[in-house]
Amino acid sequence: MLEEIRVKMMKRVGQMRKFCDSWIHDFSPMALKVLTDHTARSMKCSIEWNSDTGYEILEGQFRHVVDLPRQTCSCRAWMLKGIPCPHAIAAFHHKKLNPMDYISQWYSRDTYMKIYSHFIQPVLNLKIWPPSTNPTVIPPKVRNMHVPGRPKITGGRKQMNL
Repeated sequence: MLEEIRVKMMKRVGQMRKFCDSWIHDFSPMALKVLTDHTARSMKCSIEWNSDTGYEILEGQFRHVVDLPRQTCSCRAWMLKGIPCPHAIAAFHHKKLNPMDYISQWYSRDTYMKIYSHFIQPVLNLKIWPPSTNPTVIPPKVRNMHVPGRPKITGGRKQMNL
């Protein structure tokens, strides 16, 4: 089983590096799709601005507060995902900022390539390995499990009456 996992991981690292080479942008396609969906939702939001850095974004019946310098939104999606939420994107458009500049570095090509930079090396067939001189490991003896609770008193001890 471990051999199958090793081979599968060896192949996966190579496949994921090839996948990263196919990206047309510096961010993962999944992050760009989420950003595109959020951008479409941001077009339906109403913006109230305090002429500084605070924004109130109204989406349907919900009101969210966006703080651009701290990169926070009261919906918390931006902080959890690392991708600007629709409310932050609405504020970016109001300030004429590019939302792509605010995607977390965890979605970048460089980070992705660092993750998959360690290759698993091929190994000779197990049958070619020299026999081990170490003693074989024997599994422990199977013990019967007792009923949960206080263990029973065994041996020559008398039971105390309370």
